[in-house]
Amino acid sequence: MGDRSREVPPVDKDVLLQEFRRAKERTPGISMLLLTTADGRALAELDERGSDPRRLAAMTNSFLTLGETVAKELGLASADYATIATRQGNMVLIRMDHAKPMTLAALGTFDTNVATLLFAARECATRISALLPN
Repeated sequence: MGDRSREVPPVDKDVLLQEFRRAKERTPGISMLLLTTADGRALAELDERGSDPRRLAAMTNSFLTLGETVAKELGLASADYATIATRQGNMVLIRMDHAKPMTLAALGTFDTNVATLLFAARECATRISALLPN
């Protein structure tokens, strides 16, 4: 197996967690934020629910990739994000195109509007992208 550490951009986890806390302060209904590599490895998480970030990283990336594939098959532009809606809350998954693609997953509580969650997640993704090396 090759040296996979070269594939992951150098990321200061404390800086990522600071941005996650900032997003949560601005949108208190966020109950989880997870940043992953496009191949499904967790880089940082802020999670009130105690979920396993390794398992979620793989699943969220697969889900977003499937959405991107469906959009492509339909002849649509590349999918910007994917959503999962449940009675207990909503999740948005955003692809961050950087030197190495990443995914930001954000989970909102049942009383958090999906549009509010999406806006907060996009804003967080933009701030994180600005912090990452190219």
